[in-house]
Amino acid sequence: MAAEWSKLWSVRSTWWCLIGGVALMALTAPIIGSTMANNRKNGGGIAVSEVAVATVYVAQFALIALSMLVITSEYTSGSMRTTLQAVPRRGSLLLAKSLVAGTISLLGGTVLGLVGAGASAATMDDKAVVDGAQIVGTSLRMGVYLALLSALTIGVAVAVRSAAGTLTIVFVGLTVLPVIFQASDMGALVSIAERMPNSAGTVFMNAESSPYGAGAGLLFLVLWAVLVLLVGQQVLTKRDA
Repeated sequence: MAAEWSKLWSVRSTWWCLIGGVALMALTAPIIGSTMANNRKNGGGIAVSEVAVATVYVAQFALIALSMLVITSEYTSGSMRTTLQAVPRRGSLLLAKSLVAGTISLLGGTVLGLVGAGASAATMDDKAVVDGAQIVGTSLRMGVYLALLSALTIGVAVAVRSAAGTLTIVFVGLTVLPVIFQASDMGALVSIAERMPNSAGTVFMNAESSPYGAGAGLLFLVLWAVLVLLVGQQVLTKRDA
């Protein structure tokens, strides 16, 4: 873990991904907040934490890219061979990479939540509902969501070994498939869509009670992350570097 931590912070891509995530959050949250406020002109206020959750689905791809590069950059450069010579126990290596990337995503996601709430509050005028405890709680849940998404991304990356392939699979799994399943009007597919990572993340981050509770949302996120990591571990164990 110490070696992975040093490697991750010694490259510029880590910093650019984090800066890009904050920039996306700061630029997009005011737009989404204003849109939500305009759509609710005659209604009540809107919690800025809710705006932050709506915006994280844009900013999340900066941290997804960071997590992906933990794996794909080593395969691209060929340094994965050196890494596996240093740590031949591949399960331990994958766990170390996942924990390091997950920790950075946890901290980064919490910061993104705070940035999104602050940026949206500045443009929503009297429609903004600012609750400090709610903002902090939502930001922490956002960090947990992105940490688990980071582990899922690493599982995909170690199985695919390609940056383009990883981004395509993660993007389709997070944004395209749930929309298609929801639009199908087939009960089984709609039920699956409601339990996919993005949908479960929304329930968890907003602490909603429908279609299931926030605890169930967290459980679905954990199950997705563990399942994909196990698939990635099997591929890593059986294939040559």
